[in-house]
Amino acid sequence: MKVVILGLGRYVEEIVKVVSPLASVVVVEKEEKKLKHFLTEEEIKNISVVKGSATDVELWKDFDLNEIDVMISFLNEESTLYVAEILRELFKFRNPILFVARESSENPKLKELNVEILSVPEILGILIKGYIKGHGLLRYPVGVGLGEGELAELRIPETSPLVGMKVSELRRKNLRIALIYRGKEVVLPKPTTKINAEDRLLLAGKPTEVELFVNTILEGTPTFPIKWGREARYCKVNPQNPELNYLKERLKVSPWREECENPQDEDTGIAVFGKTSEGFFGRNYLKEAFLNLEIPSVFLRGSFPYENILVSANTDVLEDLLPNAVDVARLFNAKLYICYITRIESMMTEEEKETLRYLTDFVKKGKKLGKIEINLVRREGNPVRETLKILKEGFNLLVLGYAVGKTGSLFNPYPPYLIARKSPITTLLIPEESP
Repeated sequence: MKVVILGLGRYVEEIVKVVSPLASVVVVEKEEKKLKHFLTEEEIKNISVVKGSATDVELWKDFDLNEIDVMISFLNEESTLYVAEILRELFKFRNPILFVARESSENPKLKELNVEILSVPEILGILIKGYIKGHGLLRYPVGVGLGEGELAELRIPETSPLVGMKVSELRRKNLRIALIYRGKEVVLPKPTTKINAEDRLLLAGKPTEVELFVNTILEGTPTFPIKWGREARYCKVNPQNPELNYLKERLKVSPWREECENPQDEDTGIAVFGKTSEGFFGRNYLKEAFLNLEIPSVFLRGSFPYENILVSANTDVLEDLLPNAVDVARLFNAKLYICYITRIESMMTEEEKETLRYLTDFVKKGKKLGKIEINLVRREGNPVRETLKILKEGFNLLVLGYAVGKTGSLFNPYPPYLIARKSPITTLLIPEESP
């Protein structure tokens, strides 16, 4: 590979040291004094110099431009533009031209000539933003992608709540953990991959979602329900309903609009319903939510304020449910109780034992973080019947997780749906998050 560097100035000598082990470097500089200083002060291999002005057409006649892979200009903008015109229009040079600018530039002529601009202030801004925002834990890439924050590298300290969590527990809409750097090892994450202390996660997604995830990890900012969307819809609820207004005050979504036909339209994060159905022959909003809604939904029953929240762990989407339930408890400054109903101890299945261990570990981590009061409630018996009994013990909000499209049947009952149907208190449904 051959790289031509135009102009010797600030930073160039250091950059040549980096580039020369990777490619054959030719430096073009018209000032003899700069060239002499460069050649005598720097011991750099794989390099040659050409004395002359890059804006001189005659100089380029002596170059075999077919051998040049990249042209890097440290000249001023006017000179860079002139050189680019010469190379593109007279000599039909089609390989990359990179302009290292001392200040930001939006010159359309540079773009027309397919000159890539690398602004020193922009680079420093990106680096400093990552350092200030992440306190040394966060880095944004330079010269990769759109440069709008859609990529970020986040280092996980030993004190992070992510340590020990599975990648599947960190799933977010429009966000992926693309790679994990573990020391010198590159790990392609699977859903079961656990996060270790000092791992570096390469995050990729919509800039707003990357920012939201980073804020959650660095600052502990709750993401419910805005990770689904930043607006809210309500159906069959009086706009003056005090419980609806209670939700409006605490959930960071806006605007709130009345909508029953399509409550999960674009950028909707949560839907609120004033009733579960329109009677025996009318619409069943609760069943429609289980079958179709891919966003959280609330069915109001007037049991606010939500001081004590019960979460049913008898669900097939537990790993998606629990982090969201913690966020909900934080938003309402409530105590969180995780309820798990099993068979009698002597008859527990291995799956139940494993789930109980997982819940115990989750509660321990939650208490260690100290963000909310969190407790585990274990009972034996029928999941539906026992959960409904517990709800009478002073709870104000029931949180259920569900897989979209499931309501169960007579011979294959689905506990979340049955519990939601009979719940005497306000019920929040949280769907399985899309992979």
